[in-house]
Amino acid sequence: MRYAPVFLFLMAACGAPGGPSTVAEVDDEVPDAALTDPVGYYSDTLPCADCAGILIDLWVRSDSTFVLQQHFLRRDKLPFGMVGKWTMADGQLELHDPKRVVRRLLPTSKGLNGLDQGVLPIPVGQGGHTLPRLGDELAHGMAPMRLAGAFTYFADAMSFRPCGSERNWPSAGGREWTDEGQALGSMGTAELQERYLNAVAKGGDPWAIEVECSLAMGPAMEGDGADEYIFIHRVLRALDPGQCP
Repeated sequence: MRYAPVFLFLMAACGAPGGPSTVAEVDDEVPDAALTDPVGYYSDTLPCADCAGILIDLWVRSDSTFVLQQHFLRRDKLPFGMVGKWTMADGQLELHDPKRVVRRLLPTSKGLNGLDQGVLPIPVGQGGHTLPRLGDELAHGMAPMRLAGAFTYFADAMSFRPCGSERNWPSAGGREWTDEGQALGSMGTAELQERYLNAVAKGGDPWAIEVECSLAMGPAMEGDGADEYIFIHRVLRALDPGQCP
């Protein structure tokens, strides 16, 4: 399975030598006790050796999940997405990715400081970067992204569990439910249901797939109100079950 490298802003090798950078340089900033709660939205475009830049969007959510997008500009049409769980340990933000690897970041007064090899702070002047914090929440929805996971349809309910996530999101085809659905030429819920039933042995079995999808609000599964959904615009490819831990 083709996964984009996680948190490329941690790696000095991504920088184009001598090229411009929009990344805030790490100076003598120190951890801020007020930032032990890292919930917020972080974003910046980082330099890239073989593309126009890497747009990183990281949403650290109050429900202890995070959503990460990495978009290789002018190279890939869709950002690579990842959904996982975050924790705090010893003042560091720990992101648990689908490969069970823990990536550590240091909350500072300027944002999140990349940590060398995911463990130690990068010394000043040795390629460290800070991902700026732009707000408490998203000012707008995140762009559609590539996301790998397990789709399930059973008892008239659809759900999608991203690889590495402990949570199942309600799911549906994107055409009927999102403003962008028709513009994107999204598949409908009926088509998604049919493709699922043709791919699995019986209803309720997980279908490991990589999809183009969006996170957006949809009708609550029970009662009034709304729930957060993963709306599937198209199925990009089927995966081997072992590719989605």
